[in-house]
Amino acid sequence: MDRAELEKLFYDYKDEMTQGERAAAYASGEEADYIPFSIQSNEEAMADLFGYTTAQWRNDPKVHIDVIKRRRDEFGIVGLAAGQRLRTVGQAVGTKMFFPEVGIDRVETHAIQTLADLDKVLSVDPYTSPVYQAILERGRILKDEFPEMGIGTSVAGPFTVASTIMPIERLLRDTRKHPQAVRDLLDFAVYHSVAWAEMFAKEFGGGPCTICDPVSCADILSRKQYLEFSMPAQEKLIEGLTKALGRKPGLHICGKTNPLWDDMANLKVASFSVDNRESLAEAKDRMGDKFALVGNVPPVDVMLKGSIDDVIESCKKCIRQGAESPLGYNLGTGCQVPIGTPRENFMAFIYAARTYGRGARKGCMPKGMEGQL
Repeated sequence: MDRAELEKLFYDYKDEMTQGERAAAYASGEEADYIPFSIQSNEEAMADLFGYTTAQWRNDPKVHIDVIKRRRDEFGIVGLAAGQRLRTVGQAVGTKMFFPEVGIDRVETHAIQTLADLDKVLSVDPYTSPVYQAILERGRILKDEFPEMGIGTSVAGPFTVASTIMPIERLLRDTRKHPQAVRDLLDFAVYHSVAWAEMFAKEFGGGPCTICDPVSCADILSRKQYLEFSMPAQEKLIEGLTKALGRKPGLHICGKTNPLWDDMANLKVASFSVDNRESLAEAKDRMGDKFALVGNVPPVDVMLKGSIDDVIESCKKCIRQGAESPLGYNLGTGCQVPIGTPRENFMAFIYAARTYGRGARKGCMPKGMEGQL
């Protein structure tokens, strides 16, 4: 399909449901006009698409508002987010960060270098943190501008948070040398993230939440380390978030997670976002009766570098493999969509959801896939 043909099909299409109506119908087991979809963490990429740098989007609420308006008007994507990023807790307790003009923030100097210094960060009160207050204020501005849109939040997983407070190589070493101190640091990470959720709920009345925990993947942690350290902390975090926000959170772990799936199936989350490195079909077979599945469209090889047809074919493959998951499947990217993703690939993704996800019902193959299997 060429761009002109895609644009005609895309702009001629009229939704039968709003985004909220679609999600509600699908979640309740009723037929939706098409499959719900999620293009993960798309605001930085959208800002770039609309001619703004990451720093302009991050620092100027007017730019942020314009990105949301144009994303709504051009792509029909609605919804607000005010949450912690992967390194927010680290920043709040003293980690020095670098925020580039374009691109993702990174750690310059960790708050502590060894667990012997843990006391230096334990006294940081999340409820008075200026870092968290700034995120709440941005959320208030967005909600005032878009009162009709729902607002959600996000937190980082405990092991990921810990790796932003002290260097990860020392953190991994200390799972053997100082295991109780590592657990204390993970508990501190849980405390900060749950406190954030409580502040968010007090301000906005609760809402959906996603846990992003890339450091808990099997590329970094052994199954033994996951079971001894990360998973118990994840369980505490999930319990705390569910209590604070009134609903179970979703979970995304970048990278390889397959060796952990039989254990992760016991986590009490609403959904699991499957990285594109893993088999969505196998995830459905091993975890699909425990929680909903999301994701798996490659964000770099397909969304950033692929053609219109590559995006459409990848979306069809994911719908084919995931749609019959017993507790549902939302079409989504396997991780954050990169800055530089072409406009036509966003359009192709949404076109595929509308066309091949047409007539979606939880646990069933959509009517749009007839003749595509």
